[in-house]
Amino acid sequence: MPRMLDVSDEVRAEIGDEEADRLLAGDNAPGSYDCTSCRTPGDSEREPTSTVLFIGDETAVLAFAHAGCLPSQVVQVTEEQLQGAVRSIGGDIPPGAPPPPP
Repeated sequence: MPRMLDVSDEVRAEIGDEEADRLLAGDNAPGSYDCTSCRTPGDSEREPTSTVLFIGDETAVLAFAHAGCLPSQVVQVTEEQLQGAVRSIGGDIPPGAPPPPP
């Protein structure tokens, strides 16, 4: 089932047409996700969802957000911020610790 994803031209330019097309077809897109903005659950099969690409110096992370929270966009961040976010997603930050800045 196709997802209700928005992949902006800016995000498409960074990830390439092939990856963007796979996302839009539902191949690499999550069904459910935690919104990168409001942190509440979302479902790309049932509600408009934006792709948000965080780019550091050496790493890039594709995240998802409710379309009403954030538009599809590319966000430049420091490598330290990006690595902190990846660790928090992976569970290396203790529960109750404040999340790293986006």
